[in-house]
Amino acid sequence: MMKCFGWGIAMALFLTSCGPVDREGVSLASYETSATEALVREIIRTLPDVNPGVTKSYSISLGEIILGRDFTPASVPFMKRFADMKVRMVSASVLAVVPPDNMIVDPDLRVASFVIQIRTMKQTKGNEWEYEVGWSYKKLFQRQTWTVTDDNGTFTAKAGPVLDGNWKPAVKP
Repeated sequence: MMKCFGWGIAMALFLTSCGPVDREGVSLASYETSATEALVREIIRTLPDVNPGVTKSYSISLGEIILGRDFTPASVPFMKRFADMKVRMVSASVLAVVPPDNMIVDPDLRVASFVIQIRTMKQTKGNEWEYEVGWSYKKLFQRQTWTVTDDNGTFTAKAGPVLDGNWKPAVKP
């Protein structure tokens, strides 16, 4: 009995030391790679300017977001990788929700924040990863697949099909 109890404690400590994991059991901390950095850079570069002229903030969440309960913010060292982009990065752990429509805002600037969700990451080849990524801003959102390829240290992110969302870009006449 005591042997099983000790084994159970050891297993519980091991599992909690791994931190949050995705639905496949992969540690979300392992998402913070050069491939994911290239992906986030491309996403920020290509996000629509849905509110022209208004200051924007960006935050990164890893894995699933369970409404009102659970999410995993990207680490501060990972977010610091984007300092050269001259955009405001805010930890998802400090974002605020404001009434009446539960808008997610940067608590310092009190402006809406883009939330970039790296929902899943899977290595499909030695130099290629497939991601499912979502973004949201106010009531707008989009979820799509992306592929990131490493060509000798040069990472390229390519957008795939849109899976879900309500963002409809304006059609030019």
